[in-house]
Amino acid sequence: MELDQEVLRAAAWREARRDGTFAGLTSGLAGALVGSKLMGFGRNKTILCGALTGLLSGYFFTQAFLTSNMARLRSQSVLKDAEADPSPRQ
Repeated sequence: MELDQEVLRAAAWREARRDGTFAGLTSGLAGALVGSKLMGFGRNKTILCGALTGLLSGYFFTQAFLTSNMARLRSQSVLKDAEADPSPRQ
């Protein structure tokens, strides 16, 4: 049972990293586009703007996805325990 929980946690981390990386990449590209076109930054400032935007948003999105995945795992665990223990709780 403990090994199964570790496998699920690793899967939650892997999914969160994948989703956070994609979110960071897309927001970094959007940030670079905004910095270049709307703010009129030069080449170096645009690259810095895109990199910082991508890194920060990727980090925060990864943390949010991880929290969401872990909450989903906890709720599934509670439901599984409730199915295994059919006695009513008061």
